[in-house]
Amino acid sequence: MKSSSPIGPVRLPSYNFIKHSLPSTRGRHSKSCGGIGLYFLKGIKATPILKSTFNPDTPINQRFEFLVVQTRINDLNVGIAIVYNPNASNQSFAQEYEKLLLDIQELGFDRLFLLGDYNINVSLLHPVGNHAALNRIHDAFNLSVLPTSPTRITDVSATTIDLLVTDNPQSIVTSKAITNCISDHETVFLISDVKIRRPPAQRITVRDFRAVNITRLQADFQSNNFENIADIVNINLKAERVTSKIQNLMDRHAPERVIRVKNRKSPWITAEIERAIYIRDLARTLYSRNPNRVKGDNQWCDYVRKRDLAATLISTSKRQYGERHFSPNLSAHKLWNNLRREGIHNNSKQNAPTEQIEPNQLNRFFCDGHRRLKHSAQPHNTDVVDRTNVHGENRFSFQHTNSQEVSIKIAEIQSSATGADGIPISFIKLLCPFILPTLVNLYNAIIDTNIFPAIWKKGIVTPIPKISNPTQPKDFRPISVLPAISKIFEKILLAQIIKYTENANPPLLARNQSGYRKRHSTTTALVKVTHDIYNKFDGGQCTVMVLVDFSLAFNCVNHCKLQNKLREEFHFTPNACSLINSFLTDRKQVVKTTDAISDIHPVTDGTPQGSCLSALLFSLYINSLPRDLKCQYQLYADDLQIYISGPREDVDMLIAAVNADLNIIESWARQNALFPNPKKTQAIIFCKTGTVTPNTEIVFCSETIQIAGKVVNLGLHIDNNLRWSSQVNSVTAKIFGTLHTFRKFAPVLPTATRKKLVQAVIVPFLTYCDVVYYPGLSVAQKEQLNRCFKASVRFVYNLRRRESTDTVRSSILGHELDTNYQHRILCFMLQGYSGNLPEYIQQHLQRGQLNRTRSFIVPQHTTSGRKSVLVAGAIAWNELPLALKQQPNAVAFKTALRRR
Repeated sequence: MKSSSPIGPVRLPSYNFIKHSLPSTRGRHSKSCGGIGLYFLKGIKATPILKSTFNPDTPINQRFEFLVVQTRINDLNVGIAIVYNPNASNQSFAQEYEKLLLDIQELGFDRLFLLGDYNINVSLLHPVGNHAALNRIHDAFNLSVLPTSPTRITDVSATTIDLLVTDNPQSIVTSKAITNCISDHETVFLISDVKIRRPPAQRITVRDFRAVNITRLQADFQSNNFENIADIVNINLKAERVTSKIQNLMDRHAPERVIRVKNRKSPWITAEIERAIYIRDLARTLYSRNPNRVKGDNQWCDYVRKRDLAATLISTSKRQYGERHFSPNLSAHKLWNNLRREGIHNNSKQNAPTEQIEPNQLNRFFCDGHRRLKHSAQPHNTDVVDRTNVHGENRFSFQHTNSQEVSIKIAEIQSSATGADGIPISFIKLLCPFILPTLVNLYNAIIDTNIFPAIWKKGIVTPIPKISNPTQPKDFRPISVLPAISKIFEKILLAQIIKYTENANPPLLARNQSGYRKRHSTTTALVKVTHDIYNKFDGGQCTVMVLVDFSLAFNCVNHCKLQNKLREEFHFTPNACSLINSFLTDRKQVVKTTDAISDIHPVTDGTPQGSCLSALLFSLYINSLPRDLKCQYQLYADDLQIYISGPREDVDMLIAAVNADLNIIESWARQNALFPNPKKTQAIIFCKTGTVTPNTEIVFCSETIQIAGKVVNLGLHIDNNLRWSSQVNSVTAKIFGTLHTFRKFAPVLPTATRKKLVQAVIVPFLTYCDVVYYPGLSVAQKEQLNRCFKASVRFVYNLRRRESTDTVRSSILGHELDTNYQHRILCFMLQGYSGNLPEYIQQHLQRGQLNRTRSFIVPQHTTSGRKSVLVAGAIAWNELPLALKQQPNAVAFKTALRRR
């Protein structure tokens, strides 16, 4: 500010001032004031969400100040940050600025604007020091400095140090610097176009299966003489004929029709309401322009009547719209489709591919991206030694199916997505039971000939974002939508393979492989890992863990190597291997985005993600990986974690053992055409308190793996002391973020529908892997989860923020949240008592000697070990009344628990 300017903030009419002042007596230079702030037009709601903090020991000329404010403009979530860097040579600037941008990135703004006095002259041609760091940071975060004229002009220099920065430069209408009378800096400003332009109406082709007359359809099916298909020998021709006849039936009974999709922001707004709103606004304008206006006069009362009429019409229309489209009496499929269409609940990450990524580019990456990965050595064939070959062993072969099994598998498929043939599973269900003999004949013919029909090998890939706001092909996961008739057959093959591998003696699958196996899950895997870590806490021990990542793992499966493994390691017959090979080879795919479709591209490697067989085949492919590992491990499909425990003073020896196993993993991966990704591999050292700092580095694929304070393991946030604050904070953020979306549509949602939403969307956030971490939570963390749950209850019953939820809270889960967690732990222990948990957990659960007491021998444990569910759960189980533990099945046990 100029010396002549007044002390304190300048007030502007019609604007609110949001400031972040320096602490008292800690102002800049000679003035006692100081700080930063923003002006917001009155009527725009703005919320400060991030503020800089001050260390009294830090000199004033090194204090990096910032204030981040969140506002909503139309439907955009906009972040505006004011930044002040005291001088160009501030040594902490780069670190503080990068940390601020990381914090901002987690908030997920649609648009971001950063303004302020950076004290870094960006007009220099050769960046050095903080200028070079500023450019590097902006490149990393995809930010742009908007061009302006110099902003600090003296008699001897003209520098550009007051900057305008944004992540969306294409939306900027203008950016300038102009002279003002209160500051010795120029005023910089930008004008941004933040209007959301309504896209043109789309026309899509649909079929109305609800209008199908089932009796006529089934009669038409029987008159189409499907029996002739049984005489066709050629499998491809047989499958094509079945597909063609079903398509013909579909064209006759559910013909395609083109509909216009309206993209109305408020679909409950009718022409009558629009007219009422116009009249209301006109009355308001006339009143505001009257220089002699007085509240309560005739003109004001006329405006109030028109305002109330418009509000009544809108409220009534909203309620009617909600009853019509979101009634709990609608079928589940229809209800959830309506909810997703309105954006209330969408499982995918934020948005589809950006316009910069073409479908052909995505398809090439999905098909060939793994070929760009390089190895330091070429992979070579290593046939697996037959480790379970015994005399008289039966080798696996696929068996014929029957109508009953086909009917069950059809009922199991719930997805309505249609493959390349355009036949949804809902239409197949309409043809049951008459179509079952035709499908049985087709499936058994495929098993006899070991030929998978070519017509089923074309996949339509839907790119699912892995992160919010994806910008590159690697940010998407390819999910193949396959023909419904193919899905049924794949489920039949899957069931036969699972039955064989699970019942083999000796076991064929790796002991600690938890992926896609009966009674195994991410929860059981994490229970085992955390139990081992807890038991090493007391006694001064620590645990070194590395979570290994593989790049494009499913895409890299080598078909020849998979055939060798199935034949030699899992004893598949040549016919079974041939059918699996036929399923995988000669596949093709296209990528379909919202408004475009790619060219067809051949797929020569990998397993098709979206097929139920894909994950199991990958598990069989990676099964031999942990055989030579010396550390403990857990494997869930391609998620591998290895860990080892020991005294803290021997941490370097523990890391040496981990490094040896990492070398084994790297060597195995090269031999099996997989590509480890050290950049995404995580490492952590668990200990009871504090941190452990080793002298030895963890090295994987010749790269150092940094030891983190917290990691994400199978979706669970874990810190190095197992305090679970990161997990609880993650759950809190997910719940309040989801409720924020729900509340926008709350006026049109009936209470029963809001309850369904909370039970289906919010409750899973609270219960995912809860038995792993809940016994170790502090009282404060449990209360934090309770606050989230209460907020969800308030949403359901439309209660005010401070209003009590005592009378309605139990209606969501049937009881309180704490009670629900305790019941889930006891149900987990019931599975253990019944022997329905994996062997790696059952070994820690030993029944008591007296069967009549139905109790556990509590595992030997330390103080920290009591936080493991296997210890806390065993203690809680033993305290149950005998009558409760003697319930005949899980359903009766849960019912008795609720009544207790």
